[in-house]
Amino acid sequence: MKNCRDVEPLLAPYVDGDAAPEDRAAVDAHIEACGCCRDDLTAQRVARDLLHARRERLRDAPTPQLRARCAAQAVRAHAQVAPAARRTLISRQVPLAAAATIVLAFAAVFGLGLNNKVQALAFQMTVDHVKCARFNSSPAAADPVLLAQQWSAKAGWPLTVPASSEPAGLELRSVRRCGVTDGRVAHLIYDWRGEPLSVYVLNSKAVAGTSHVQRLGHQSVMWSQNGRTYVVLTGASRREDLAGVVHYMRSNVY
Repeated sequence: MKNCRDVEPLLAPYVDGDAAPEDRAAVDAHIEACGCCRDDLTAQRVARDLLHARRERLRDAPTPQLRARCAAQAVRAHAQVAPAARRTLISRQVPLAAAATIVLAFAAVFGLGLNNKVQALAFQMTVDHVKCARFNSSPAAADPVLLAQQWSAKAGWPLTVPASSEPAGLELRSVRRCGVTDGRVAHLIYDWRGEPLSVYVLNSKAVAGTSHVQRLGHQSVMWSQNGRTYVVLTGASRREDLAGVVHYMRSNVY
């Protein structure tokens, strides 16, 4: 089996669909066992999809003002990612966080609709959800009390974890730290009618009212409650389909 150094240059051709069959097989075999390369692959897919969706706008030559804005955004992105990268032997161990930051900078420069905190937050959470939906799974329903205790011990603030609910179609899988926010956000992972569903919890009030946002083919509903912010996120579906889940979460968090 190839190691990370061998696989890294194969990821871009893999994402673009240009990799030779034997190289695709090598990447598939490697990412089954390597979480770092799985994250790298996911980050490259997200970035490619965004660039592909806006390729027409990128064909125009950038103005000097746009170049200056790009440079400023790149500096900010580097400042946010570099501390995490320095804590590892290989900086690519934080590719998803880096990709999320850089793509957000790109979005701000090219006006991709991330023009407020709600939309930017939805984008960040979607990046994290895509990663976990592809590569994280638990075989059985989890204990919400135990997960809440484990989170409190590690993160230093209490967390209510709503249990599995048959009426809502939810089965709790796990709780982890959100990978694109340096672990500051709790990520509750559920199975919802056979599909992955994420609930993100921020230990602060970040939005006013209830917002519905659709990004990268995923739908999110977010609101603040009792000094915290909640984001329910899943693959694109009708807004009314999520109403039951949102109601259940609102009734079981405090």
